[in-house]
Amino acid sequence: MSEQSLLTPEVRAAVGRASEPVTVTVTLRMVRRAMETYGLEPRDFAPGEPVPGYVTVALESEARSVPMPEVMPRSLLISNELAFERPLRLGEDLTLQNRIADISERLGGRFGYSIYVRSETEFRDSTGAVVARTGQTMMQYDTTAGDAEEDEE
Repeated sequence: MSEQSLLTPEVRAAVGRASEPVTVTVTLRMVRRAMETYGLEPRDFAPGEPVPGYVTVALESEARSVPMPEVMPRSLLISNELAFERPLRLGEDLTLQNRIADISERLGGRFGYSIYVRSETEFRDSTGAVVARTGQTMMQYDTTAGDAEEDEE
């Protein structure tokens, strides 16, 4: 287990770092791909019709990512969050921008010392209004420290 924080000033400086915005169109292909991912029967939608919110998963793959600081050797997805201001509509253009929202550390627990990196993606419509936000938290950890302690016993 780490005796001191690994959140150096360089690591902390990553908070707030953002990607270049990318504009994507909500297409029927993306909606169908998202529906299939969640095991739902794809269906057709008319232009302008509201689409299921989980299409954000397909849209996010089009966004530019922000390189996350790699502090520890392993990582694990801890959470995915979706928040909507209004429904997404088939055919609309959305501007996506990803950013690192927070970096924190945790002592103890099953994985011992770990680092949590939270990233967020904003989805804005043509007027600049926020339509949706997604968040993802990744945990970075190192199991070799625990293995060494077990070997000593």
